[in-house]
Order: sequence, then C-alpha cells, then structure tokens
Amino acid sequence: MKRFLTKAVFLAILCPYLFGAALLGAQGGGTGLSPGRSHVDLLPVLTVTPREIDLGALGPGEEAKSVFYLKNVGSGELDWSTEGPAGWTRIESQGISGVVGESPEPVKIHLAFLDEKEPGKLLTPTLILALEGGGQKAAFRRVAPMGGLREQIRINSRGGIRTLFFNVRLSERSAASLLDVGPLRMDFGTVRPGEQATQRALIRNIGKEPLKWKLVSAGKKRLPATEQVPRGRYVSFHNAAAAGTGSYSAVGQLKDNLELSGTWSEEGGYPATQQGEQCALRYRFTGTGISLFILKTPEGDPLMIYMDDQLATLIDGYSERREWVEIVIAEDQPETSHLLTVVSDGGRVIVEAIRIFGKPLLKGPPGWISIFPDSGTTTRETDYVNIVLNTPKLTPGLYGEMIYVTSNGGDANMEVFIEVLAETQNRVLDVYRYLAGSNYLYTTNPQAEASRLQVQGYRSLGIAFRLFTPGTPGTTDFFRWFNPAKGDHFYSSDPSGGGKPLTGYILEGSIGNIATFRLTGTRELYRWHHPTSGRHFYTTDQAGEGLGKKGYRFDGIAGFVR
Repeated sequence: MKRFLTKAVFLAILCPYLFGAALLGAQGGGTGLSPGRSHVDLLPVLTVTPREIDLGALGPGEEAKSVFYLKNVGSGELDWSTEGPAGWTRIESQGISGVVGESPEPVKIHLAFLDEKEPGKLLTPTLILALEGGGQKAAFRRVAPMGGLREQIRINSRGGIRTLFFNVRLSERSAASLLDVGPLRMDFGTVRPGEQATQRALIRNIGKEPLKWKLVSAGKKRLPATEQVPRGRYVSFHNAAAAGTGSYSAVGQLKDNLELSGTWSEEGGYPATQQGEQCALRYRFTGTGISLFILKTPEGDPLMIYMDDQLATLIDGYSERREWVEIVIAEDQPETSHLLTVVSDGGRVIVEAIRIFGKPLLKGPPGWISIFPDSGTTTRETDYVNIVLNTPKLTPGLYGEMIYVTSNGGDANMEVFIEVLAETQNRVLDVYRYLAGSNYLYTTNPQAEASRLQVQGYRSLGIAFRLFTPGTPGTTDFFRWFNPAKGDHFYSSDPSGGGKPLTGYILEGSIGNIATFRLTGTRELYRWHHPTSGRHFYTTDQAGEGLGKKGYRFDGIAGFVR
C-alpha cells in the first residue's frame, strides 16, 4: 500500500505534464545503440531462457519438473547466484550459484505438492521447490492457496539481474481434471436483423484426468431474468491481426471511438503500454458510466484515469501475479456523450476492453443462441466450441446473454454481446482506388486519409469495388499493409498475410470486410503482382485491366466483393 500511495502522490503532482504530453502524442527523446560494435560488447550480459515456465496442474502427492538455461552473451565468464523465490522458507542450503560463459548452463526446477491432508480437515497445499545448478542444490518450502500460483525467482549477477517466472495450478484432488475456458467475454460486434454472427470458444483441460463438460445458454437454465442478462455493454479492444506483431492498431468500428497516442505495443492482440513510455488511450462513449478491463502485471505502474478531462481516479497496474481485473470508473453519470482517458506512466499494463453502463441490455428469444458441440470429453487436447447468435426475430438494439459451462473440473460463466443495427444503415462500403507513381492504395474512408493522400500525391481513380460492413455474416476483415521501401500496399483477409512474406510491411488495420466465399451478388477480387517491383494490384477484372502488358502477373483470388 505504501508503494502505491507514494507513486500516486508523485503522479498527482505531475498530472498536468503527463496528461498533456500523452494526449498530444509528443515524441519523447529516446536513446539507442548504433549497429556497430563498441566497448559495451565487452561487458558480460546474463540471459535466462525461457523467462516463464508453466508447470501445469498439480494435486496432492504429485510433482513437476522443468529446466531453464543461463547464458553470458557478453565476453568472458560471469558469476551468478539465486536465493530462490521471495516468501519461501529455505530448508536446504542458502541458495545456489555458479559460473556461466558462452555455453548455456542448465538449472533444474522441481516442484512437489505434499500429500498432507488430515481426515476431516481442509487441504492446505504445502509445496517443496528444489533448484539444482552450478553443481549445487537448494530447497524451499511454502504453504500456498488453492488455485493458480505464479512465482518469480531472481537471478543475480554483475551482468544484470534477471527474473524467471513459473506458474502452477493447484488442485484438491490428485490427477484431477481442471477446466479452462476462453474467452469469458465475447463481443460479436454488429449485425442486421436476420443475420448470424459466429465466434469460437476454447475448452481446455489443464488437469490430468479426462474432463467432461457441457455448455448451456441462460434461457435453458430457467433462471430469473435478472440473472440471464449481463450488466453493461462489453466492447473488446482485441485485434486478431495484431497478435504477435508487437504493434497494436484498432480495427472495424472500434476506430470510430478509440484514439491512441504515444507508443503502444500489443500482447495477444490487445493494446499494451510499454515500460518507460508515456502513452494515452481515449475512448468516447454514450452512457451513464463505464468500467475498464486490464491485465495487471509485475511490471505494472499506476494508471491515471480521466472522465471528461477531469482526473477521476488512479488505478494500480501492479500485481505480483498477472491477473485480469474489471474496475468500475464511473456510474450514475448523465446519459450523454463522455470521454474516458487512460494515461500510463510507463509501466506494463494490458487493456482488454471497456463496459458501458446505461440502457439495459435486451434479451433474445429462446433458441437464438446455438452452441455446437455443446458437450464433450477433453483429455490433454484443446476443444473448440462454435457460438452462433441468430437474429431473425431480433429488433435493433444491444443484446447480452450468459452461457454456463459446467464440468467435473469446475464451472465457468461466459458473457456474449451483440448489437443489431437498423436496416437503414449501409450494408456495403465503397472502396476508392488511388495511385501515386506505381503504388495503388485502396480505402473506404478517403476523408480520414485526406492528409496522407494529398501530401504523398495520390490521385483518385474512382470506386474500384465494394466491401461489406463489419459483422456481415460470411465476411471477415480485409487487412492492409504498407511497405515504405517498396512503396507498395498489400491486402489480405488472413491476419498473417496468407503465407506471403511481409518483411518490411507495416499493418495499417482493416479497411472493411470481404466475403470468404461467394455470397449472393458477389464477384471475385483478383490480386495481381509485379515480380520485379514487388507491388500489388487488386481488381474485379479477370484480365487485370491490361496490367499484364506492364509486367504484372495473376496472383490469386483475394476474396469476394460487390
């Protein structure tokens, strides 16, 4: 508590500076190293591989083993030592130490869950951790709570201090099955009456015995209506195309309300603040309140939260273990337009979503949610479940429902959300083609890109084809990448590029939705490629609008468009 309050006071003093700098997206001066070698190369540098170990699920009398490696990527040899995880009692030796050079040095980790349950008493897990490395052994003991546990081991050296994390899930029964469901909240976006929306959930067994599971929607559980509809509209910030790229960008309708400034990275497709970087997230919404979903981490720092440009609260983004939390920011506000602003002071925090309070969510009629398969048995594999929302009898509005997962390894609740739009809203998006030199650019929003088009000398070639609005059944995001060196734009419905090498390309997000199979009234969108320049061209003309005479070659069908 003292650490947080001290930080909070410090942040409060600096609020005007930090908020202004983050919202303006000012470029901070950075430090970097030139590509050449220098005297820094002579210093010893310790590395730990891997940085995080998952030991799986353990029950009484069970144990798990793994290994990590230490290496000196600098010159010479390097002394290292560790006293084990903080909070554990030493029962053998004071720690371990050794010397490491260019060759990786293995360190074994052995965790045992003692079977010490007494009849008639609750089981309290007692863990024994053994470390072996450098020709030495050390053992530690700890009493831990049941459930997930994440611990860290600090490795000391003059080549830097490194931290190894290990995870374990403690179960009351030996070799028990253990349910893991994801995601627990599903944002299906927007559709029109009569359309379908589909997403996939995963069921995993992180125990050792077979897991028997079943999914059922709230309507079939015959629960009171107040328990069947989630409170508040959930809006996910997830971008599947950004996962693994290290850089986050908003896609679809999220781009209309979400604004990022400063340097943002990504983790699992979610926006993530970077250590040492100040940045801000702004989201405009209409409602009576809002809550924020974040992943707290051991590298997290306080976040400053503003409502309508007024400091509302400070959120501590630090946690000894990584954990998802929902934090209510404001309630009982006038139901009008509001602005939520999240300002980071440079710690590592991942932002999952927001939940908007206001108008109650609607409940769909019986049978509007289809689940298949709705039951199964899982051993060590991952099972996938299709969740389909059918809207033929739904009027325009926001809908929410609960799906319950029951199993012999625990239970879980899933929330699903969808918005049904009015028929008067556009179903297709005009795609405008622009040309600068030999670089073709396609966009559905030329107004938003007017500055770029003008500065870089693009000229309009009119409407090339039409895409679909997000949420249209049978369609998916049509992503755009740009390669500054080649002066080329590349488009694909595959978040990873469909097997195309994308070295040097920068993901610019989705420009709309493209059909993945032939829908009524659609036609093929052909991709052409110039092997010499590396540039791409997209057209509904099978002959490539004559570009074959200029060296372009047919490169496949990108999808189906209007």
